Amino acid sequence: MIYNKEFFEIVDQIERVTQTIKSSETFKAYATNRQNMYQDETVQALIDSFATEKRAFEHIEAYGEFAPGFKECRRSMRQAKRRLDMNDCVSDYRLAETNLQSLLDEITVSIATSISPSIKVDAGSPFFHSKSSCGGNCHA
Repeated sequence: MIYNKEFFEIVDQIERVTQTIKSSETFKAYATNRQNMYQDETVQALIDSFATEKRAFEHIEAYGEFAPGFKECRRSMRQAKRRLDMNDCVSDYRLAETNLQSLLDEITVSIATSISPSIKVDAGSPFFHSKSSCGGNCHA
C-alpha cells in the first residue's frame, strides 16, 4: 500500500465518522445497556449457569442419544439459555446491539454503493441481500 496524502485524508475521515457514531444516541444506548448487563449480578449468575450447562452438554454431545442423560442435559442447557435470553438487561442489550449493527450496516452499504452500485456487501443480514444482485450468495 502506498501512503500518500489521500490515504491520510481517508484515515482522518474514518476517524470523524467513528467519532460521530460514538456520539450518536444509538451508540450511547448500546454502551449503557452493555455496561448495565455486565454489572448486573443476576445476569452474571445466568451467564455462569448457562456456561456450566453448556460445558456439561459439550462433554456428552459427541455421543448423541447414546450418552446417558443426553436429552436431559440438552434440555437443561436450553432452559439456562432461555433464562439468560429472557432477562430484561440482556434483551435490552441485544436490542441496542442490533440497532447499532443496523446503523453500521447502513453506513457500509452507503459507502459501497456511493463508489459503485455493483459492489456487493454481505454481512449475513437481510438488509444486504436486497442490495446485492446475487442475494448475498456470490463467492466469485
